[in-house]
Amino acid sequence: MAYRRSVLVLAMATLGGVFAGCIPIGDPEGPGARGAVSLGEGVSTSELKTLRVRAVPASDTPFDTENPQFPGPDLDGEDRWIPHEVSLDGLSFPHPYEIGAGLGTTDHERWRVFAWLSAEEIEEQSDAPKSGEPYGTATVDIESCGLSYGGYCTVTEGVDVTIDQIAP
Repeated sequence: MAYRRSVLVLAMATLGGVFAGCIPIGDPEGPGARGAVSLGEGVSTSELKTLRVRAVPASDTPFDTENPQFPGPDLDGEDRWIPHEVSLDGLSFPHPYEIGAGLGTTDHERWRVFAWLSAEEIEEQSDAPKSGEPYGTATVDIESCGLSYGGYCTVTEGVDVTIDQIAP
């Protein structure tokens, strides 16, 4: 009888830990950003074809608009978020967007989001704005996943980006 009671107590403690979030089940919501992309004063979509949004881990140095460091194709798999790309045909601004990793965690707390208007068609690969293309950027801090998973996870709301710069 004591054995059954011990097994029952252990089972209840385990389930209690699961329901309290002490024991993780599956992967957490991955890191990401959600907000709206707006056009700055004087920015036109004329002659451009695609809105693209990407993110990279942010460095500790302030963003330099004279020498911007854009995202590129060499990001590690864990640092690559699912991009947001949409044709400008019929698109209105502000335009809602969401980018992120889907599931999992990252070791990077701070990220830089880039949005730009590309002259390339949507099916063409583009990891950064080309010279002359309008872009905007914002930083986002990702919440800690806590002790259960470690690292940073979940989508951060309200990360709005205004396209108001021109790529050199």
